[in-house]
Amino acid sequence: MKKVLLLTSIALLFLCVSVSAQEVNTDSLSLVSKINSDQIKLEKLQSQLEQQIKKKEDATMRAQKSANENLKAANKLSDKPGNKKLARRADKKASVAKRDAKKARKASDRVDDLQKDIQNTKQRIAANQGKLNKLKDGRRE
Repeated sequence: MKKVLLLTSIALLFLCVSVSAQEVNTDSLSLVSKINSDQIKLEKLQSQLEQQIKKKEDATMRAQKSANENLKAANKLSDKPGNKKLARRADKKASVAKRDAKKARKASDRVDDLQKDIQNTKQRIAANQGKLNKLKDGRRE
């Protein structure tokens, strides 16, 4: 992926250099620069996404496990409602389940945010590529 990105960047640079030999256009150079920086950002975001998805899955599994443990503790307490020891255990399990559920929600939100950032970056690259193509076509005529 990095080689393709590098080759694409080099190809775009040579394209702009050959075009700028005819007429130096800072707009096209600016667009190439923006496209390259967005492609680098996109690559970083995509690698972060893989890591965040794994963290989200781990957090979800932990939340499910602690919710199950909370349910077991609550069921034991319902059998002996006057038992203070069971009440404390159930309370602790409930707190752990609440904390783990919050962590799972935050991990899910981070994945969603990264996916939005990736989509926005892809759209920005496409828009700048379109502008660059229009500039190239305008010079050919």
